[in-house]
Amino acid sequence: MRTYFSILPLLYFLQLTSCSDEKTKKEKDVEKDYFSSTQTTDDANDFKNEMATGETDFLRSLSNHQIAWQKWNHRILEKAKNTQRPIFALLCSPLGSASRTVVDELNENRALRELISSQAVCTVIDSSVNPEIANLGYRLSNEEKRSAAFPMIIWFSHEGSPIASDPVGNISGSKLKVIVSNLANVIEDLWKKSSRYTVENSRSENEKRQLRIEPNTEELKQPITRNELFQKETRQLSSLYSFGDKNLDFIGGLIPSSSIELLAIGSHSASLPGDVREKSREAAKTMTRELTSGALKDHLTGSYFYARRTDDWTLPFFSKDLLSQAKIAATLMKVGNLLGNTQFTNQGLELLELLESEWLAKEISSKSPEGNADMPGAFLWDYRTLKKVLSPDELKVATIAFSLEPTGNIPLETDPLGDYYNLNSLRSKTSSQEVADKLQLSVEVVSMALTTIKSKLLTHRRNQIKTTSESTLTVKDLALVLRAQILRANHTGSSAHLDAAKTTANRILSNYWKPKKGLFRISANLTMIPARCQDAMVVGRSLNELYQATLDQYWLKSATAIVDHSIEQFGFSGEILAELAQEEQIVPLRQFSVSMIFGESTLGISDQTLSRLYALTRKEVYGGILDAHRRYIARQAEGRVIYHTDYISSCALGDSALVAVLQGDMSSQLGKQFIATLNAPKHLSFLTIRPESASPLLTPLTGLPSAKGTASVVLVRSGEALGQVSTIEELTELLDSIISGE
Repeated sequence: MRTYFSILPLLYFLQLTSCSDEKTKKEKDVEKDYFSSTQTTDDANDFKNEMATGETDFLRSLSNHQIAWQKWNHRILEKAKNTQRPIFALLCSPLGSASRTVVDELNENRALRELISSQAVCTVIDSSVNPEIANLGYRLSNEEKRSAAFPMIIWFSHEGSPIASDPVGNISGSKLKVIVSNLANVIEDLWKKSSRYTVENSRSENEKRQLRIEPNTEELKQPITRNELFQKETRQLSSLYSFGDKNLDFIGGLIPSSSIELLAIGSHSASLPGDVREKSREAAKTMTRELTSGALKDHLTGSYFYARRTDDWTLPFFSKDLLSQAKIAATLMKVGNLLGNTQFTNQGLELLELLESEWLAKEISSKSPEGNADMPGAFLWDYRTLKKVLSPDELKVATIAFSLEPTGNIPLETDPLGDYYNLNSLRSKTSSQEVADKLQLSVEVVSMALTTIKSKLLTHRRNQIKTTSESTLTVKDLALVLRAQILRANHTGSSAHLDAAKTTANRILSNYWKPKKGLFRISANLTMIPARCQDAMVVGRSLNELYQATLDQYWLKSATAIVDHSIEQFGFSGEILAELAQEEQIVPLRQFSVSMIFGESTLGISDQTLSRLYALTRKEVYGGILDAHRRYIARQAEGRVIYHTDYISSCALGDSALVAVLQGDMSSQLGKQFIATLNAPKHLSFLTIRPESASPLLTPLTGLPSAKGTASVVLVRSGEALGQVSTIEELTELLDSIISGE
């Protein structure tokens, strides 16, 4: 039997009150009806479908529904109050077909349509527009000890507090009818018997939820430094790596890009002993190789799927989005540089080029298959299908190149129910040279054959399955693309690549940033959806990285303006930033994105942003937030093996940041070489870059040696000069001695 938060306490309350004779019948009637003292001022039957002006393609596609879907904004609370109804919300994700299937079925099934329309104010929430509601959905599912899934049904009171929820996921037909009708009937019964208690109980539960997620930033009895956190947590992360399984001890369902980056950073740090650095290096290298050769990668196009579902890379979720792929492109370039692996770097460069030509140029933010994403012959391949599509000689090459098996290559441990036991996922773990050696062919012949094979399979897949695309680009999408573009420009030294990064940065500032109004998650020219804190910090980080690559004060000024506005907007007395401004909350729940381990959190990204800006500006407010981050993470890390890899990466800068001060003519050839050397991830992960010249944005410098020659670099820590160099060779040697201790 399904259980729902708030319902069991309510039924218990009703049982008690029914046995009580202390109150008069009139008092009981008033207590049961929360709206007894008010009049119904709106008729829900007069509501019109509002999705024609929805923020995304997905929402706009619902504009022809018979259900009067209302937009998810503050006005929906007023509508619920005026109609004296609860809110029926379907929380959806544009990735995957399940959300589209369910919302269409609710509209097309007359019984379900009339059931929810007659009882509630109905709305659809797109998680790409309101990610904080997706985070709420995760919390609600976790409270019920159930897995989160999209779409998810959430019933809200007119105050915006959740009454009940159910993660529907990929369910349709009679099962969906049972779930929706049962929950709707329970809510109707509760609402009629005691709307007052239903509202007040949901409010109380939400207040308790707020207390559970409030950050604890109290100082530990024995404070721990950022250096100590970096050493402790990176060592423990490396210890989780399993050589046999080639992953971090079965972290199923995640793409641990931030963990791979941290391990690669740890492989260079003098703070760690040699054995830890070596294991970190091996773990980062092997996991990146698994990432690029396994089934998470679409080997027919070179792009990457959205997420993996299981303990290895075998069964990914077969949707793609720009944001995840931009993150992977940046990770590949960064890790490739840190490990000195040109293959990883080149794969990151190729992926970024694909994203620019096939995604940005065509305004695509996500792609999802319609219907069954695991359709044989589309993403998972039946060997009989392969035999029909490919010639016998091509099949021989494909079998070796993609590790195919006539009976299927998906391991039993990742498919315990046997749903895919006779199917194949494409994995490219064998090089063209190895294929050539096994078949006694030349590498050229094998390469040509693979090109033909990929083309045939891709054509077959396109004929077998339809996809749905979303064109709405969020500011975070573009900020992550910008970060990858900056890494590429630093790697290649190409002015054209740097210009591409500047173009993306200008697009962000012109379309998503309005100095008097703030940053917007979706282009302010289209709709007024304010940015979330993570959006602002990702943008601030990328713009600051562009400043460090160019030393153009405009980018630093833009970064600090956006970050300062976000602190004013999202800050509170504890100095950890909330995800959403209080005036923008529809659900009365102040959320803090602080719980991610292998992924990215607002706390971790904001620390990466603020730590560098603090080293440059020494703004007191930045230092206060950084100190609160350390106190919070130190307390959390007390009882956990590994916590917050994106934050720990920031701790590589140390308690007092290493600052590279550029002197002389930075437009000279030597100056440009200095900038390129310092911006390489193997160095930039441990330092911050600034010019010597005075600026209102930068903290003043004193006691530095005079510039040498055309250009020179001084490394400074805690106000003390650690050395001055005037050649690239000297700079590399000094950096290696300070960063790696070599």
